[in-house]
Amino acid sequence: MNKFVAPIAALAFLFSVGIANAEEAAGKVAAVDASTGSLILEDGTTFTIDEGVSMDGLEPGTEVTVSFEERDGQLIATEVAPSN
Repeated sequence: MNKFVAPIAALAFLFSVGIANAEEAAGKVAAVDASTGSLILEDGTTFTIDEGVSMDGLEPGTEVTVSFEERDGQLIATEVAPSN
């Protein structure tokens, strides 16, 4: 029984750390640069768009919600959706 407790505890810890790293931001798009894969909100927050995340329909003035993670000091947008 003890040989199962440590691996299960380790997986639970890793899963909880992954969830804790995901964050969300909302605001108006100030600029989008598809060539560099960057998105800047009007408050100055700059995101790098993660591979596979669509940038279709993103243009200045669009209200968006951005799900992101911090990786190596950069904010990486893992999902970008228009706000309702």
